[in-house]
Amino acid sequence: MSRKGENIYKRKDGRWEGRYIKDRTQTGKAIYGYVYGKTYGEVRKKKIKEQSSHRGIINNTMFYNEWLDYWLENRKIQIKESTYVIYYLHIEKHIKPYFENKKMSDITNNDIQNFMNNKLSNGRLDQKGGLSYKTVKELVNIIKLSLRSAIKNQVINEICLDCKIPSSKVKLTILNKEEFTVLVQYLKDQNTYLCNGILLMICTGIRIGELCALQNKDIHISDMTITIQKTLQRITDIENKKTKIIINDSKTLHSIRKIPIPNSLIKYININDHPDNYFLTQTNKYMEPRTFRYAFKRIIKKLQLSEVSVHSLRHLFATNCIELGFDYNCLSEILGHASPSTTMNLYVHSKIEYKQECMNRIEI
Repeated sequence: MSRKGENIYKRKDGRWEGRYIKDRTQTGKAIYGYVYGKTYGEVRKKKIKEQSSHRGIINNTMFYNEWLDYWLENRKIQIKESTYVIYYLHIEKHIKPYFENKKMSDITNNDIQNFMNNKLSNGRLDQKGGLSYKTVKELVNIIKLSLRSAIKNQVINEICLDCKIPSSKVKLTILNKEEFTVLVQYLKDQNTYLCNGILLMICTGIRIGELCALQNKDIHISDMTITIQKTLQRITDIENKKTKIIINDSKTLHSIRKIPIPNSLIKYININDHPDNYFLTQTNKYMEPRTFRYAFKRIIKKLQLSEVSVHSLRHLFATNCIELGFDYNCLSEILGHASPSTTMNLYVHSKIEYKQECMNRIEI
């Protein structure tokens, strides 16, 4: 069975075979070459290498899907494995099928705009509506990066890349003041490793992947700080088409940081004497993000609170900090953002109670 859009097939003899365009006739008709290997991954690498070594890869008759293979393989060494997987899946599932027969020289800004509109309205693979604004933004970003690379390498002439993605109309739900109080009291009463982990998120705003990767050696009771330097996530293993857990350095350079522990939280930081144990389990076995999400969802349902996501706790933390008078630069560093503007644009949502309090200051 072939891998869709890649011209890579498993033969009856058990080997994999890949077909690539090694040249074109003067009329643009493809001339194919073939590579073979024991695994899909081996053939894919051979195929991309052969594509890049033939003149058919770098000229005006080249198809965009051919360039995407070449560009992504060269990009692979520059990005994290998790980012590579996201790029790969977006390209194979959405970008390649849409631009299947489009030549590089024919792509216009209008084509990208139409692609974006199509994905927003009917982009889901199950045909049940459009993709989220976040996903479409990621798709368009990949297209722009790949085309800018093509322009830089003189594969195509300069083209306009100024299509605009409309702002998302979906507002994140966060807990109100009463619900927040109920949740925090429950977590404090339970005093389990899981509940203490949720309290840690509420009081520091760390990401779920950072929490799951947090080990006892990252927690410094003596100086009341936590070092954030790793993130844990489950990604797709492209070659085997399965998933796997990876633990990498934090998201960006700004994500590697020290966060002071609030005095009110310190008694819920229960750790043993094993430095390599994970905070959420106090064993050498981690808890993965989806397990943590399921557990959090059960607590929310049990307490009959609004249906909020784990990530909403990060938004709630940022909002609470601003309402408490935190300096924007300080908050940005605690959250691991590159700039205060990122913090303000993404994570701060004034609660209705605070808005009412502010409005009550107006006198007539």
